[in-house]
Amino acid sequence: MRLFRSASAYIFFAALVYAPWAYGGTTVESIEVINILLAVALFFWVVDLALGRRAPACPPLLFFLIVGIVALGGWMVCNAAAIYDSSFETFTRLERPAPRLAGSLDYAISAAWMIRATLLLGVTLFVVDLAQDRVWLLRLWWTIGLVAGSVALLGLLQKATGAGMIFWRPGAPGGQTTFFAAYYYHGNAGAYLNLVLPLTTGLAVRSFITPANAGIRALWSSIFVLTLVAIFANTSRMAQAIGIVLLIAIGFRFKRRLMDRFSRVEKNIALGGAAAIVLALWAVAQATHLEQPIQRWQHLGENFTADARWLSARIVLRQALPEVGLCGFGPGTFRAVFPSFNLSSNAPAEGTWRFLHNDYLQTIMEWGWAGAGLWAVVFFGGIIVGWRRFRSADARAWSPRRRLLLPLAVIALAGVAVHALVDFPLQIASIQLYAATYLGICWASALWKSAA
Repeated sequence: MRLFRSASAYIFFAALVYAPWAYGGTTVESIEVINILLAVALFFWVVDLALGRRAPACPPLLFFLIVGIVALGGWMVCNAAAIYDSSFETFTRLERPAPRLAGSLDYAISAAWMIRATLLLGVTLFVVDLAQDRVWLLRLWWTIGLVAGSVALLGLLQKATGAGMIFWRPGAPGGQTTFFAAYYYHGNAGAYLNLVLPLTTGLAVRSFITPANAGIRALWSSIFVLTLVAIFANTSRMAQAIGIVLLIAIGFRFKRRLMDRFSRVEKNIALGGAAAIVLALWAVAQATHLEQPIQRWQHLGENFTADARWLSARIVLRQALPEVGLCGFGPGTFRAVFPSFNLSSNAPAEGTWRFLHNDYLQTIMEWGWAGAGLWAVVFFGGIIVGWRRFRSADARAWSPRRRLLLPLAVIALAGVAVHALVDFPLQIASIQLYAATYLGICWASALWKSAA
């Protein structure tokens, strides 16, 4: 039984490693591999549960929410009204079992999206169960931290060498400026880095407040610095702004703990170390051309009003949302449905829109008010559960790693929730995977009772 449990966990860890390195899970091939890894991990987990004759640890509310989402999305697929032909931008009608009831406007896209959504929801349940074991919880934390450091290092090396494209990809004609690390779009890279920053910070702090050798402290301190510099070397302004807010939130979280933990001499040493980190940041900034994101901030005013994302969001608000109903147009169907609303608008947004730069409006458009409500309770309910559990009296009996990790996961999720207002991080497979993992940790806290 331990064999299947270990296999499921390590295959899941492999998915966490693979997802951000495989272009962030933005290509068809990378999404397929992520789906396969998650499906195999969940299969071994189910086998472990069956052999152990035990039910998975899961808050009842989360279970019913997941059942509701899968049932709604599954029905939209089974009762799909059409298939969208992107080449000719037309819909081919399908025969369906209940023509008068809601159904997806694109069977193919919704079916593919529901496979991914089911696997991601399964990941949340899996992490809830895994996080009950403090050993596996720490291994999960370490995996996230190590992957974060590797992705940040790749991005900084590309910046330092003036790479015109991801190292192993041919450069685009005329140059490419929006990539970072293995992500084609800097906004997605920034959202990923902000997701992992709180946890890498926590690992660095943990190495100093618990017994650890100098090598471990150097490792996690270096990864923290790399992640921090990568956020500001990346040219996404929203990611940089959120990164600053995250640092402030993390600082408030650790201020009292560090001040109580260190003696006066240790505080002086810590201040000296902070000064050394600032110098290191300055040196790395010089090598990685940090002036590029600074120049983007200087053009913020002239680009803000001209940004087509606000125009597209207004089209959705005025034309699409009044028609979504309870069930929406179908999971993942934004790219198929938006063009018709855009063309009929008095001021259409230029270009091809695969995602709306607002995850919340896109979710309502695709899932309707009922489906979006279920997703909102899963996501924001997880954040609320995690924060309330951390503030509860039960938290005093938890192990130090749980008390340290949980608020960091909450902070990270809050950061990506803000980013989702102006971009589409929660439509990207790698970010979805990490967000589902953090939600699993938050929901798992509802079941934490002892110092295990």
